[in-house]
Amino acid sequence: MKNAYEFKALIEILKGKGLEVAEESAEVLFDSVMEWVEESAKLSATPFDDIAVVILPQLKEIVKKQIDKIDKKEG
Repeated sequence: MKNAYEFKALIEILKGKGLEVAEESAEVLFDSVMEWVEESAKLSATPFDDIAVVILPQLKEIVKKQIDKIDKKEG
């Protein structure tokens, strides 16, 4: 990995463990995890994960751009 939180590096780790990840699968997986995190943070009694809900839109934007690079095509 050359950069922090490099999504391509995560894909390579998953491939090394036998999980083939296409761009579409990565997007579905990421969207599902983000939905789960948002819902969990809202239900949780701890105030710390409320901070996560505030930064999720920016995180989603960054990660979606990285996911779009998986197949080396835009869109």
